[in-house]
Amino acid sequence: MGFTPFNFDVQADGSPLANVLLLLGSTLALYKLSGHILRDYILVPKITILNDIPKLHLPRSDKIRGRVVICGGSIAGLLAAAVCADHFESVTILESEAWAKEHGTELPKIEDRVYRTTTSGYKTVTAPRTRIMQHYFGNILQPPVFLVLNQLFPDLRNLLDRLGLTSALIVAKMKVGYGGIYLKDPHTTDDINSGVPLMLNLTREATEVVLRKAVMESRPNVTFKSGTVTGFLGSEASLSGVTVRVGGTEEQELADFVIDATGPAQMSHSKWLRAAGFPIPPDLRIEYDPIQRYTTCTWTIPPHLKDKWPVPGGFKHGMVWTMSSDFALGDPKALGFSLKDRDQLSVNLGGAAVPSLVHSVAELRSFTQSLSVANSVPDWMWQLYDFLEEYEEELKPFWVDTRVPPMNWVQWHKATGQNSVLPRNWLPIGDATMVLNPFYSHGVFKACIDVTTLDSVLRSTSPASWKASHIPTLFFKIQPPR
Repeated sequence: MGFTPFNFDVQADGSPLANVLLLLGSTLALYKLSGHILRDYILVPKITILNDIPKLHLPRSDKIRGRVVICGGSIAGLLAAAVCADHFESVTILESEAWAKEHGTELPKIEDRVYRTTTSGYKTVTAPRTRIMQHYFGNILQPPVFLVLNQLFPDLRNLLDRLGLTSALIVAKMKVGYGGIYLKDPHTTDDINSGVPLMLNLTREATEVVLRKAVMESRPNVTFKSGTVTGFLGSEASLSGVTVRVGGTEEQELADFVIDATGPAQMSHSKWLRAAGFPIPPDLRIEYDPIQRYTTCTWTIPPHLKDKWPVPGGFKHGMVWTMSSDFALGDPKALGFSLKDRDQLSVNLGGAAVPSLVHSVAELRSFTQSLSVANSVPDWMWQLYDFLEEYEEELKPFWVDTRVPPMNWVQWHKATGQNSVLPRNWLPIGDATMVLNPFYSHGVFKACIDVTTLDSVLRSTSPASWKASHIPTLFFKIQPPR
């Protein structure tokens, strides 16, 4: 029987140039395909929450029987409550300030602000939320944050309308520069229905009101209680609840799942878990001090002065102008302006090792002139300073100083795994895990990453497997790269 060997020589038709082009085209196609696979199937799921966001708030027929107790009712706690309410029968938020429960769904009236003069001679106001460092700070909730909020709360746009905050939803335009170089925003339209990325431009106090009201209206299985959490109740490898001080009485709140959203205090790491019988390693936290201070100044623009607004393009809510100096040249300072809800101009400025903070328009001018990038400041900025100074009495500005505390990261992932010392039904989120520099607007985004990751973990957990699941191990297997 004869055998005819295969001929593996490929005879390509055409000129050598055609063969080269064919090879190059095949290589380029393979390169693009490899990049697509790497990006969409490996990098995006691993280091972002983009693939998990569409699953938020999807109904599940088999809710986990049990009660969640969330320690802390600020932004991270409210977002965690929204997620947990979709997976558990009941959720209780414990908030130390009674004001949050009694008035936390109402925007404080601007005319009711209590002004006072500091010992240094500048005007400030008394914040109703005494434990929130940035109560009068401005939030720039960038597109990923808006995607999370819009998915968690489908009625978000209607809620903004009812609160008089419609103008807070804007096309994502940052109008920012670094070291004298201005970055060009990719979108020129202002149409929020055009399909371009959107963001929310709110004051910090309005952000919390929106979230609290959204949780109350959309999650009937969430309850709010005023009281100060004082510790955890340990039960073998789990927590059975928390202790809370209400008035002068110590009470117990039993729980099947405990979330620590107490913020920068990081009470789980500092003492609560150890006191409940869990030997937490003392060296999990790493930190640095940015030696940073900044001032937030708020000016309310009355209707009759909007026509005199000197910024090009007219009076529009959103970012006005933001600039950071060249840190590499030894000038670690930044300055930013944005028009917030209820026609409030928020001015944030400061930096690392600044000798003094700003408390007047004259000092604002001097600060701007001191920047290493002062020659790139647009002419209309100086006109804006003239406007603020001319109408200062009507604009009623006030100044709030903030010293940025040490930034830190509790490396909880190092305490998870097969021999984990952490309770299986406990989780820290937000600043209770990592305190980031607020100057870079990552705080709310970080909380969104945490709660979206938590939602993904809970969706992989059935009621039958809940009591055998070690939630912190599952969570910190996913969260750190994000």
